[in-house]
Amino acid sequence: MKNTENTVDHIDKEPQVYEVGYHIVPIVSEDDLGARVTAIRDVLEAHGAVSIADEYPKHMDLTYEMVKVASNKRAKYTSAYFGWIKFQTIPSEIKAIEEGLRKNNDILRFILVKTVRENTMVSKKILMHKRGEERPEEPKAPVVEKPALSAEELDKTIENLVIE
Repeated sequence: MKNTENTVDHIDKEPQVYEVGYHIVPIVSEDDLGARVTAIRDVLEAHGAVSIADEYPKHMDLTYEMVKVASNKRAKYTSAYFGWIKFQTIPSEIKAIEEGLRKNNDILRFILVKTVRENTMVSKKILMHKRGEERPEEPKAPVVEKPALSAEELDKTIENLVIE
């Protein structure tokens, strides 16, 4: 009979790759944005995480209004700064990292997922055509209509995907 307890302990101590995507509230000034990102990195590093890759936050409009409660006050936001950090740490530290990020009042929302070390971003291909040259016709995929999700359904789906 195999000792599964030792196997589980070994897996828990083996570093895994994770990615955190975050929205920082838009009331943070561009000058202070670096300090807010450093605070997020500090949470990760305090729990032994090693950064692999990242993207500095960029200002963007949100698809729908989001509410953040901080210091017993509700604030509504329609834009935020979005950035991400890919890092490596042991799985037993994820709960503590998640709790540290949740306590940060500058973070409007974040998602923490397990991923792979390799770059999974798809680059946009820009095809340049000479003036007067005909563009090749692209095959058209059949249109399949899907019912739109409400904001609540979308939130619930996202929460189901977040690492527990």
